[in-house]
Amino acid sequence: MFNSDFYPTPEAVIERITEGIAFPESKILEPHAGSGNMVDYCLIRGAEVIASEKEPKLRAMLKCRVIEDDFFKVKSAQISHISHIIMNPPFSEDARHILHAWEIAPEGCEIRALCNWETVANIYNRTRKVLKRIIDDYGQMDYLGDCFSNAERKTGVEVAYIILRKPKSGESEFEGFFMDEEEEAQVEGLQRYNFVRDIVGRYVGSVKIFDEQLNAAVRMNELTKTFYKSKIGLNLTTDEAKTTREEFKKDLQKSAWNYVLDKMNMGKYVTKSVKDDINKFVETQQKIPFTMKNIYAMIQMIVGTQRSRMDRALEDVFDRITKHYHENRYAVEGWKTNSHYLVNQKFILDGLTEISWSGKFAVRYGSHNLEKIEDLLKALCYITGKDYNKSISLYDRCNHEFMVEREGQVLLDQSVKFRAYPVYFRNESDMLSYLEKNPDCKRLPQVEFGQWFDWEFFEIKGYKKGTIHFKFKDENVWARFNQEISRIKGYPLFEPKKGGQS
Repeated sequence: MFNSDFYPTPEAVIERITEGIAFPESKILEPHAGSGNMVDYCLIRGAEVIASEKEPKLRAMLKCRVIEDDFFKVKSAQISHISHIIMNPPFSEDARHILHAWEIAPEGCEIRALCNWETVANIYNRTRKVLKRIIDDYGQMDYLGDCFSNAERKTGVEVAYIILRKPKSGESEFEGFFMDEEEEAQVEGLQRYNFVRDIVGRYVGSVKIFDEQLNAAVRMNELTKTFYKSKIGLNLTTDEAKTTREEFKKDLQKSAWNYVLDKMNMGKYVTKSVKDDINKFVETQQKIPFTMKNIYAMIQMIVGTQRSRMDRALEDVFDRITKHYHENRYAVEGWKTNSHYLVNQKFILDGLTEISWSGKFAVRYGSHNLEKIEDLLKALCYITGKDYNKSISLYDRCNHEFMVEREGQVLLDQSVKFRAYPVYFRNESDMLSYLEKNPDCKRLPQVEFGQWFDWEFFEIKGYKKGTIHFKFKDENVWARFNQEISRIKGYPLFEPKKGGQS
């Protein structure tokens, strides 16, 4: 059998955990697709299904689009359009898998998950406590007993059934925005953006070529039907996997949107929420044409709603930091450094660092908190007037050994026109040669565990256990941040009592 956690879900159990789902209107993620029992069940009933699966042989058996080989690689932007996550995770670490599903699920999404009954009945560690708290606040659970005792692969494990509903704060800001369709020639102000006309032309041309390949099979059958009995069909593939016309259009649109945003230097505007909304827009509104007018309307909307999105970014970071107060009610790890009602000048976030393959300090790629910190950087640049395009991401600052700076600023590679990145050197010799030719530059010290270093608005210290300590370098920026939070939340800032107690 493929691995010790491979237990195909019996159809009777699938019927139980999918009860009440309106399949034809549903868009479903199956994170641990296995041999495809749940995938097939949902597809037959008209649902749109995407999946992830680690085992190559099992992936090859699936009849739906596979977005990742490992569920923990799946990010919120990839699934912001789905309505349900239906999962039978490995019982050896089911709580961790369900929490990841909760973390990346879009607002309004419903998670239906099987797990070991002991996971929710025997709450002895932090992960299980967090899961139990989320179930209490946002869902329900039921006891299914030993429902795998007569399965394809049997087990006597007692099983729980969990339903979680992700709260929905409002509709996507892109919904219904691009409904007005006009001829491209009537759109004013776009002639100067020649690359927009070019990318639209390339998109339309690519879809037409896709259609031509499919039509070729029809024409071939017409030519041969009088003397050739077999029916001919042509399949197109993406990365060697069969793809449908709609899947091709969606993936092409996403790539094209990213190209447009990069080309128009929109990095300072595009927060995680914008990426999620663009993905949702493409996945759910693909019948709206990818025209120059729609692209221009998108850019105008992003720029025009910058304040509200930066408010959202600040509030998301504020909620994430204050959630980790040492006496928090969320059963998550907390620290006395963090406050529950404002962001202190010093604060801590976890899940950010890891030990690199060479044993050195590194920031973990894909960390949920890393996305929040990058959004915080954009928001702080916005409220302080700092040019975000001259900043460096936390990931780049920490994950490159050979970097240089000039007058306290990380030197930017001017050959990169639309988003400045640090100068990268293949080795120390290349860097020393560069410094010799540029005496006004100096080497930027490599980040080490347990040592303070500067990054944009903060002094930072990282630890091997995954935490990073942040300290605002400028008290005025720190005060401005909390003032903005006070405005967003609609309550006055607390004043400390005499003696420093609040």
